[in-house]
Amino acid sequence: MKVISSLTSAGTLIGLLLLPRSCATDVNSTAVQWINPFPVEPCNGVNIKDITVAELQRHFANGSLTAVQLGQCYVDRIAKTNPYVHHVIEVNPDWKDIAQALDAERASGKVRGPLHGIPVLTKDNIATNDKVETTDGNLVLVGSKVAGEAFVVRKLRAAGVVLLGHANESEDADHRAVISFSEGWSDRGGQCRNVWNGTQQTAGSSTGSAQAVAGYNILLSVGTETHGSVLHPAGHAGVVGLKPTTGLTSRSGVIPGSRNRDSVGTFARNVHDAALLLDVMYGPDDDDPWSLGQVGKTPDAGYAQFATNSSALNGAVFGIPYHIWWSTIGGLRAPGNEAKFLARLEQLKQAGATIVNITEPLPYADEIQNAYGWGDAVNTTYWLQSARVLNVDLYNGYTEWLQQISWPNGTTGNLPLEHLGDLVVWNNVNNATTGALGGAYPWRSGQDALIAAVATGGVRDARYWRAWYWRLARSQACVDGAYAYKAPNGSTLPLDAVLIPNVASGGASSSIASVVDAAQYPAISVPIDVDGFNVPMGLGIWGTGYSEGNLVKWASAMESLFHFAEDFEPEFVNYNTSKIPFDARWVSLTETVIVVAADL
Repeated sequence: MKVISSLTSAGTLIGLLLLPRSCATDVNSTAVQWINPFPVEPCNGVNIKDITVAELQRHFANGSLTAVQLGQCYVDRIAKTNPYVHHVIEVNPDWKDIAQALDAERASGKVRGPLHGIPVLTKDNIATNDKVETTDGNLVLVGSKVAGEAFVVRKLRAAGVVLLGHANESEDADHRAVISFSEGWSDRGGQCRNVWNGTQQTAGSSTGSAQAVAGYNILLSVGTETHGSVLHPAGHAGVVGLKPTTGLTSRSGVIPGSRNRDSVGTFARNVHDAALLLDVMYGPDDDDPWSLGQVGKTPDAGYAQFATNSSALNGAVFGIPYHIWWSTIGGLRAPGNEAKFLARLEQLKQAGATIVNITEPLPYADEIQNAYGWGDAVNTTYWLQSARVLNVDLYNGYTEWLQQISWPNGTTGNLPLEHLGDLVVWNNVNNATTGALGGAYPWRSGQDALIAAVATGGVRDARYWRAWYWRLARSQACVDGAYAYKAPNGSTLPLDAVLIPNVASGGASSSIASVVDAAQYPAISVPIDVDGFNVPMGLGIWGTGYSEGNLVKWASAMESLFHFAEDFEPEFVNYNTSKIPFDARWVSLTETVIVVAADL
């Protein structure tokens, strides 16, 4: 139960804002006791609220729970919450048949592995060859048929996962618009809501995947990232988000954003489970040349083996790049946030870790990173901006996708859909009848980014390759330079991990992803606290190529120390709001904000 009160920046109580209907209040008090409208109910007598994969396998083994029973509990919960939070686009109508077959296998003595019988949601841009549509959240692709299915989906099936359905996403994986745009909105799935505060951002395109885990609507989920779409949603959802090295998880069968950056990642309530999900998905795939680079660089027994506890922190050395990431980003500067991050660093020190303040700017940092949050440095030359490359990649990737799918019943209005420009035309023509551009609410779903991509014609000329390599090389040098930190005496001090805040505020999104995504490097985020709007904040770790084992080790050690899940719980505050766009956080410190106090 939470206490909700309204507060100015000076700390003066001024009354209540956006109060939900399902709350109890004392007329003599300005405080309101929030009652969670969607408490997690036991599943066949088993408490599944913060259950782990390993614990579920024990229940499966002793017969206290079956895959069918577990899947039904999640389907029932989705039916209750989804009309408000819109985390799931479509439930797989065949999920129960899959679960029954896996239960039968278990009864016969066959267990495929640690995820046997575990339900998973996949993002709506990851193709499944079943009765579930793969549409990237848009209405254009409804009715299309994918030849085969994603490589990672085939691996999930082989591991015994129950594919429960597709998660909602920011339409076209956040590549659709930067103007007239609501984060987490898709014309097919509606407005994805944050279970910690429904008036606040969900951040990034894999919003349904992250929020479904946060809201106990699923245990594990799969998302994709081109520029922050796993890491950012994980931070805002208070869950673990693991974004692998580009190509570690094959992108074949995934609607492309940028083949130079796209990565299929995982969400879970703990690091070990996020790693288990990664373990069954990664591997070389001839249909994705990028994936062949992992050969000889991955561990024999997967990445979950590296998960540990807080005892591993004794003797660890962590670096914090002060310039930009720990000094000027908007999320860290917002009221109260810095103190919470510093408190966690102090915890790490008390556990025996050394925190190294990297005071010198990282290599090329000022050339490639916005000083206040997500994106490029403000004065980046036009032809070196990320958008110049990403727009070309989007045109080519989406056109490639349109040319490999089929339309058994034809397209709506029989309009051609052969390249990205056709998709833009389809949206314009069909908006009035389908709401393809937000219908009566066009500011929810513009397509200026798609139009910009079409304007490139997909041409990969000399300027394209120069811009791509310019950012790739500098981004890799930036991360590599952090790990090659030199002490004041000139000696190299080996760092075990480089820590980056995963937090947004004041009109600026998180700064954790821009550099590692351009570098094609991995990263992970674990939740550490909530801000004054009750939105979670994460602490991330940057990695170098194929260093996922190192990320799992140190993220799990920090998670074991911080006990976030024990101290904080999403309670669907403002779950029934219809507000779009979201409320802004600390755009001005004179604005009114909502503060959700600690548990009573």
